[in-house]
Amino acid sequence: MAEIKSTLEIALEKAARIGKASKEELRREELIRQGRKLAARFLNEKDFRLAEALAKVPAEERSLVLQGAVDTLVRNIVFPRDRHALNEIRRVLDGLELLFAAFPQVKQLTAEIYKLLSLYLEQQNQIYEQFKQQFKGQMAEVEQALKQQYGEHVKVDVEMQPQFQEEWQKIKGQLEEQYRRQLDYLKNLFYKMVPA
Repeated sequence: MAEIKSTLEIALEKAARIGKASKEELRREELIRQGRKLAARFLNEKDFRLAEALAKVPAEERSLVLQGAVDTLVRNIVFPRDRHALNEIRRVLDGLELLFAAFPQVKQLTAEIYKLLSLYLEQQNQIYEQFKQQFKGQMAEVEQALKQQYGEHVKVDVEMQPQFQEEWQKIKGQLEEQYRRQLDYLKNLFYKMVPA
């Protein structure tokens, strides 16, 4: 039977492994971290030239730096909460297109991801409005009861109700689950394109 370890025990084991890490392992981690930093700069600085920065990395180190950059970009492909977030994801996809410019199918892949996330956002907005209207109908009864109790009209903001928020998070989670498998599949294709 497997032994259950405490967080402290796991942290101590990890620290012991780090202490025993070879120079090659440390260099590998440093190169991956460098790639992550390049991708972060690309996302935060509009004028940053990611492909040029990657081209300056020595050829023997490039695949690890690329791995770090791809990892950072792919982790930023998330379900958008609004149009602004979807536009930010467009920047992430542009970065992946730059990194994989040699692959002709990359533009098709990024277009498919963007389409999937756009569809998700559109469906989320439709479901949200439908749910809000349904909940408003339920709240009309509450407003009527409050009017009878206090003698004046009391407006209840549906979206601020804890029950509304709780139910909406459940519905949103179910919607994300419907899209997650396809999104994860598409995102994993980028990892497969990184040279070993």
